[in-house]
Amino acid sequence: MDRLLRMLASRGLRRGLGGEPVWLALGVLAWLVHWSRQHRHDVLWSGRVGAGQRLVISAHVPGEDGSPVAG
Repeated sequence: MDRLLRMLASRGLRRGLGGEPVWLALGVLAWLVHWSRQHRHDVLWSGRVGAGQRLVISAHVPGEDGSPVAG
């Protein structure tokens, strides 16, 4: 599947930049589908929460609590 998407993206972009707008749209669409398939988010945790248990989810945003932001 990835090979087909790469081929459609390269051929579509090449022909699209050569003046065929339908091929350009196809190339961009194929590239976006290929890119989204490669950049899926990983599952961080999977499990069951039993009776009497609780699941606490928290998010830390760098720089909001006064800590230095890397970069």
